[in-house]
Amino acid sequence: MAAALTACGHRASSSAADTDSATVETPQSVDEQSQKLTVDSIGLEREDSTAIVKISIDWPVNGDEALVKSIRQYICEELATSSIQEGKPEVKLFTDGKEAVNNAFKMHYQELSDGWKEIRAMSYDGMPFEYGLRASLEVETTSYVTYLTIGEGFLGGAHGYATSTGQTFRKSDGKRFGYHTDYNEKTDKFDIKDQTLFAETTSPKLYALIKEGVRSYFLEFEEGVKDEQELKDMLIGVEDINKIPLPSSAPYFTKDGLCFCYQQYEIAPYAAGMINFIIPYDKIRPFLTEEAQDLLR
Repeated sequence: MAAALTACGHRASSSAADTDSATVETPQSVDEQSQKLTVDSIGLEREDSTAIVKISIDWPVNGDEALVKSIRQYICEELATSSIQEGKPEVKLFTDGKEAVNNAFKMHYQELSDGWKEIRAMSYDGMPFEYGLRASLEVETTSYVTYLTIGEGFLGGAHGYATSTGQTFRKSDGKRFGYHTDYNEKTDKFDIKDQTLFAETTSPKLYALIKEGVRSYFLEFEEGVKDEQELKDMLIGVEDINKIPLPSSAPYFTKDGLCFCYQQYEIAPYAAGMINFIIPYDKIRPFLTEEAQDLLR
């Protein structure tokens, strides 16, 4: 699934026959600390001529009660997000990971299959529609846990889509650190709400770090950008490269620093992929709230 983040279009089937499979691994410890977080890795997939659905999650089964509850809610929110229906999804909370996956699987398969059949009636003769989601435990320390969710799909057209988001939880009580955003049609921008990560979101010094991070992303794939005009030319919808906005999905804690990830088309064309970079903690720490800084101690 990670490879599909840079792929264009639909991944070919490995078999012409319809397949239905589920895998559940035994619980595994992800940390050697006294209060261990234990997860079940649960997966379910189906592939036929109309739709391909693949879901895989790390479902928490043991650990601090508040943390386990918070992570489960987050996973249920991710599973409920539809690739076809617009608006906020109706989230159903589960205490059993298998039930959560089964519920999401049925919903996504039915949506994709019905959508494919609908446009097939209008002479569409393309690949099956596709939806994939992987929510995995990425980092656990004595003070925080970070989950990473990778999504991908194909709904016809020239190419597929991909998403990559993360969420950091305080280990002691499950509190989320970050923010959520709502698209503002009047300003054509994302409004940040319930922000708990940064002490100030419009600091010139923070903007400078973001700008350098964006520049560093292009260095990995090309010869780089020689000047600020070339950097601006690589972006879309950015009026001032000295004030590149925060990503619509909140940055999250990794082992090496705070990870910023912009979704497809957010500040760059599709061909540029999802601009992402890590700002080391020694640089980003001064811009975090006191509570967020406490996670690093």
